[in-house]
Amino acid sequence: MKPAFYPFLLASLPTLSFSEIIVRGGGILLDDSLSQSQITTGKPEVSKPDPAGDDIILFQNGDIMHGIFGGIEDGLLWERKDIPRPIKFPIPGVRQIVFQGNTGVVMEKETSFITLVSGDRIPGEIVSLDETSLVVKSSVVGNITIPREHIESLSPNPFDGELFYSGPYNSNGWMILDDRKTEEQKKKEAKAAEEKAEEEGKGDDEKEAVKEEEKSSAWIHSGASFYSLDNRALVYPDANMPDIGRLKFKAEWKGRLNLTLALHSDFARVLPPEKKEEPEEKKAEENEEGAQKEDAEENPGDAKEVEEAEEAEPAPLRKEKLVDLRQGNGFQSIPWINPSKRTHADMFGTGYTMTLYSSYPNLSRNYFSETGVARTQRMASVRSNISLSEGGEAEIEIRYNRKESLMILFINGNYAAQWNDLGGFPGDGTGFGIVNNTSNARIRVSEVMITSWNGMTDSANSMAHPDRDLVLLANGTDRFSGQITAIKDGIAHLSSAYVNAKIPVKDLSKIVLKKSATTDLESDLLSKELTWEEDPITVVYKPFGKIKLNPVSATNKLLTGNSPFLGEISVDLSSAAMLRFAEGSPDLTDWFDDL
Repeated sequence: MKPAFYPFLLASLPTLSFSEIIVRGGGILLDDSLSQSQITTGKPEVSKPDPAGDDIILFQNGDIMHGIFGGIEDGLLWERKDIPRPIKFPIPGVRQIVFQGNTGVVMEKETSFITLVSGDRIPGEIVSLDETSLVVKSSVVGNITIPREHIESLSPNPFDGELFYSGPYNSNGWMILDDRKTEEQKKKEAKAAEEKAEEEGKGDDEKEAVKEEEKSSAWIHSGASFYSLDNRALVYPDANMPDIGRLKFKAEWKGRLNLTLALHSDFARVLPPEKKEEPEEKKAEENEEGAQKEDAEENPGDAKEVEEAEEAEPAPLRKEKLVDLRQGNGFQSIPWINPSKRTHADMFGTGYTMTLYSSYPNLSRNYFSETGVARTQRMASVRSNISLSEGGEAEIEIRYNRKESLMILFINGNYAAQWNDLGGFPGDGTGFGIVNNTSNARIRVSEVMITSWNGMTDSANSMAHPDRDLVLLANGTDRFSGQITAIKDGIAHLSSAYVNAKIPVKDLSKIVLKKSATTDLESDLLSKELTWEEDPITVVYKPFGKIKLNPVSATNKLLTGNSPFLGEISVDLSSAAMLRFAEGSPDLTDWFDDL
């Protein structure tokens, strides 16, 4: 039933017809085109700019609308090219704004990441640092001075040299591996679903809903995250994982964790030789050879000649590549999996698969023998104890070195396991994939990053010291501890009991400030001083960065707000990926509100 103010809404939006909008119980406009699955099984349609605008607003009740973010002024202003004036929404009803057309932060050589104790990450150039404050020049916040006690770390080389992937800010290049089905199987399944709906006495609308459910995607992309709906694989064949690098992502789950990662996969597998229909002449020849064989049995002297005639050149092995089956670069589902052959080699080709359970991980080596048989070999690990509860979240990091056949797993900044493959990395694959193996569990994947690696094997949590600043060099081996007294003119000044050093900032990987001199958010006194007046919004930047603020006002390109850690600042929105109005891990029922 439509709300009482529905006619008023239509009157205020004269260019929208009844077929263009839906009004749910909450009374919020829904762009119906976005509620449909974005997955295609064939060539995806070329995406066209939405006539209403490229930005997307997602509401707390799950409704979605295209348009243009107009700013904040006693509410959120939302514009559409097909209506004459902005719509105003109350901020508590908004979950997030996704900026589709923004290009992201331009990463210059001098761009560092400044991480605050609040979790904020600010991209910018380090101008100076002294005992009280840090001065940063940023394309995002301009020139800003940050109290030193609010700073957790400085990363002059945040990606250890090079960033290969950061996202998923969109779903381009991602694919779902689907079962291969004949047209006859598809018709049979559709008929069975329809018969089941009739048996349950469902109406025509409910039957259509059942059909749509059969077509639903295995993974949903929303905002900057992927959400699993079943146990089909989500893969990114063009991940371009470097020979020495890091893969890092955040996982949240409901239910028992059972997650498989495909690493360095080439998504190519061996197929049996094709069976060709033999022509009549060939069949006649075979009949003649059969007769010759019978004669040879009666005349053993002719057996050798028959055996030589029977010997044939073995059929060459055929290879199939996943990337050869895709159409375009859009998010699509590709028939790839043979249900009778579900080994990891058959699914992902040559490479590795790492499976994470709630209490331990394992790593398998996948390859094909010379005769084309899929092989999986489980690798022995050095320490492999982890503890991940049902319904939780974790930051997963895998560091690897193909040249040294080394792979190390870190969970939430702690060392978890290590594998050394004495046979060397198999193949030359650079792809990545993820599978939720538990049908009654749900997985959310976000903040995926693939970067180079400087070779340092220490865990992130071991980098913090209560009484000394730690300085890590970009070469991956050298480190110093002491007191960073100043940074000036591109030089970091380090004072310690044994040496006073001047180190160029460009040669540093990371500076982690001592815990005793930084703000402790767990302290009751400080937590009261550093509380937010109201729930803040988070500006998320791509490829990396986020800033929390209580908004004061905003235009479509500039947001002004307050932070107990940064004071009143204005941040640029032209390079932002999204505005997030709701923080924290949502309940499972909220994970799928925006479908």
